[in-house]
Amino acid sequence: MPDPRIFPIEISRIDSHPVDNVSGVILVANFSRGDCDLTNVGTEMAYLARGETAVMLSGIPLTPNGTYHIGTNNMWYGTIEAICDTGAAIIAISEGDA
Repeated sequence: MPDPRIFPIEISRIDSHPVDNVSGVILVANFSRGDCDLTNVGTEMAYLARGETAVMLSGIPLTPNGTYHIGTNNMWYGTIEAICDTGAAIIAISEGDA
């Protein structure tokens, strides 16, 4: 896991991704990932899964206005998939590369 004191974030990308009622990739694998924030800016609960198909009421729940942070304590380089009930979730993404 990159230590930001040794390997500072050099590149940052922002994006947003709508979430549907069928699991889909919202963040592709990135082996240079230094950190990432996924924030639900929609009005509906979303569920995240690391490296597998997201399932309703399982995995990592993300409430409206909730944020899931990937950092040095829980680094994940693989894909993230998301799902929600009616398609009213939108995930804002800020990802940094070390």
